[in-house]
Amino acid sequence: MHFLRPATCLTAALSVTFVGRVAAQTVTVKASINPLLSVEERIPLSAGLGLEVGLTSHSALQLFGSYRHFRAQDEEPDTGPKLYLDYRYYFAAEQPQTGFFASPFLGVGRLKLGLGDVPLSGAVRGKRTEQEAGLLLGYQQVFSRLTLDAFAGPAYRWETTRYATLPFSQKSVFLWLRAGFSVGLRVKK
Repeated sequence: MHFLRPATCLTAALSVTFVGRVAAQTVTVKASINPLLSVEERIPLSAGLGLEVGLTSHSALQLFGSYRHFRAQDEEPDTGPKLYLDYRYYFAAEQPQTGFFASPFLGVGRLKLGLGDVPLSGAVRGKRTEQEAGLLLGYQQVFSRLTLDAFAGPAYRWETTRYATLPFSQKSVFLWLRAGFSVGLRVKK
């Protein structure tokens, strides 16, 4: 599956999306923070900001960025940014971009890795690049201008970890669960 590079997928998605004429446009600014969802070193404490732009009453593009902080016992935890691009299709929108949706997405991120609980002498922090693609199912509700949405779905993720002191990099590929919620303010109806 290495032929599906994120940049290629992103370019294809944007090309297909913007070929047609945009009929009904809404703009929603979103924020998310998940301090209660932080689970050991698996789910990070994160804060994010995003923008959802309605293309039609049933579809939207969402760009969402976050900064993650993995809790760990060491003095320097894993930290770094992540960026997602989602295409949302709303099945039966009573208002533009409301109700149940399906959303294919692409994500890219980078982490600066901590040294661990008991670092070895001369240990150096590593860097990890992350790429993922998947499909979310979710629900978005609009209250006047306030939006609330929750979503979850599987993701195919590939990572590359590099350390300055090692002559090689470690690659891993696995299935992952992306889940979350956000609060938004619709700035353009």
